[in-house]
Amino acid sequence: MMARRWALRVVAALSIGSSIGAVVADAVLGWPTGWFDSLYAGIVVVFAVVGWLIAERRPGNVVGPLLLLFAFAFALYLPSDLYVHQPGSPPGAAFAALFNSILDAPMFILLALVLIVFPDGQPPSPRWRPLFALAVVGILLPIVGSAIDPNPMPIYPDYKSPFGIPSVNGIMLVYVGYVVMLTLLVAAAAALAVRWRRGDPVERAQIKWVVAAALLMLLTEIVNVATFEASDPNALMTVIASVAIALVPIAMGVAILRYRLYEIDRVISRTIAYALVTGILASVFAAAILLLQGVLATFTQGQTVAVAASTLAVLALFQPVRRWVQRIVDRRFDRARYDAEQTATAFSDRLRHEVDMETVTRDLRSTVRGALAPTELHVWVRGGRR
Repeated sequence: MMARRWALRVVAALSIGSSIGAVVADAVLGWPTGWFDSLYAGIVVVFAVVGWLIAERRPGNVVGPLLLLFAFAFALYLPSDLYVHQPGSPPGAAFAALFNSILDAPMFILLALVLIVFPDGQPPSPRWRPLFALAVVGILLPIVGSAIDPNPMPIYPDYKSPFGIPSVNGIMLVYVGYVVMLTLLVAAAAALAVRWRRGDPVERAQIKWVVAAALLMLLTEIVNVATFEASDPNALMTVIASVAIALVPIAMGVAILRYRLYEIDRVISRTIAYALVTGILASVFAAAILLLQGVLATFTQGQTVAVAASTLAVLALFQPVRRWVQRIVDRRFDRARYDAEQTATAFSDRLRHEVDMETVTRDLRSTVRGALAPTELHVWVRGGRR
């Protein structure tokens, strides 16, 4: 057991050291691969740290080692990519390019396996175990296909595989590997759905964390891909998408280690509420500017006045709109907290008109049970009896 723990620690340290070292070397050499690799290094560090924490705190859970394996593969990609981009085709660059070319499908398959065994490290039932054999096939197919394909590599068109076989279409094996990858991702979503249907409140809260982070990652990646241009990449959107990717292992760590586990409903409700408030106020701001510009078009400073007036209107509307939206969202996404607040408010209203201590104590017990559902409840009265 101790040897295994030290092996995982070494993998985590190598992942972090390799990724940070690649970024430092990249900066010293003038960023030949682009500064985006620094974002990838941050993702590696998050995956490695969370994987190590889970492996340390939950030794029997394979989620931690799988996250570490993902971080290690990603960490090897960074120095390899930097080496390929060195001028003059350095020795062995074709091998480094081949290594990077085969990582896409295997790394997504690893993520799919993590989701299938999340959160306890086991598949939902023994019937899901054949998926592990399918995952091995899905990892091997892109590796073999990329190795034997004689054509230039898609992401490194200046290089060909040193193991390429003429007249062999190895890219077809790569495509089959991608089909397996998509199949496993769908299976991972199905596994989470099965766990949700069968799970207790703890497991459902754990799943909420991961699903919320995964949906945020998917949304930001879609926007990032849609707005990305090789000649002029959207730096802000790339940073946001990278942060969203890093939130997935963080959500897994929170869920498995159960640190503030039940805060997920509040996180979701606040995120949705502030997104809606931002959209509403942005629409009000734009509409107010257009309206006031038309009204004040004859004035010299009409545009400045319109912007100033619209800004003041948005500032005045912020708190009322936020409270209104928050109430609506809490009713749907943070119902437990909303019901608890309503129960506490009703109790405080009744307390103003009640003087009998027995009635107050009985009402207090009922309110606490309804709002918090404690396993035990005791009431102490100063100078009185328990």
